[in-house]
Amino acid sequence: MRNDLLRRIALEHPALTGATLRIADVLLGAPEAALKMSMAELSEAAQTSDPTVVRFFRRFECADYQDFKVRLGQGLIPQAPFDYEAITNADAPENVCNKIINNSLHAIQRFAKDVDASAIERAAKYLIEAKGIFLFGLGISETIAFDAEHKFFRLGLHCRVVLESQRQLLLAPTLRNDEVAVFFSHSGSTKSLVMAAAMAKGKGAITIAICAPGSRLAQTCDLTIAVPAYENTELYTPLTARINHLLVVNMLVAMLGLAQGRELPDNLAALDPWFTDKFMD
Repeated sequence: MRNDLLRRIALEHPALTGATLRIADVLLGAPEAALKMSMAELSEAAQTSDPTVVRFFRRFECADYQDFKVRLGQGLIPQAPFDYEAITNADAPENVCNKIINNSLHAIQRFAKDVDASAIERAAKYLIEAKGIFLFGLGISETIAFDAEHKFFRLGLHCRVVLESQRQLLLAPTLRNDEVAVFFSHSGSTKSLVMAAAMAKGKGAITIAICAPGSRLAQTCDLTIAVPAYENTELYTPLTARINHLLVVNMLVAMLGLAQGRELPDNLAALDPWFTDKFMD
């Protein structure tokens, strides 16, 4: 899985401040020029000190400045761009279908480079140790929360979807330190979700955000599984973003199985008869 340094810096950029933000701006603004700089020159360009630059590259698991420059150079190797194909009124039905498929495939390929497997692993550990799991989502993210509830239930986990902002704000302050609250959000900027996350965290519950990196929700929660946006979501509901959120749920389910160390129980039979007997003889 390739996750180059420039991509990681760009993902964390919204959460950076002060000198670290200035260093990131230099690197992202002129990476080719930064590649030729000594540590002292980079420090001067970012108006900071050498020790701050050292802390910056260690933040990204670089052994030393030379390793930092090698990884920076690797990030400059041309990559296939993510060309989002907009759907227009002139598109024939087959073109609409092909564009949806291609956009989805491209988004998954980009996410394969960006996904943080260690965050998935940590989240699975929190979930399997929790006495109760509460899944928060609004709008399009409600469907992701329901998908997670169904799959977690079949793994034997005690979980519950919490919908509607008023109910979320009422429930969040009642959570305990042996419970986990998971917040699904594409933008990570929904005010009520951020408030609910802060309340749950304040009561000692572990809070996990599955949302855009660097967002307010990501900054509020204990752990973030970052799902970047690969399309313009300002003008319309994202078409491909939901797929990567569903992939995160599937990754968590797989990690939960590995963490359990044995075959997990399938609680499908415990559901109401109308569900288990829904198929015709």
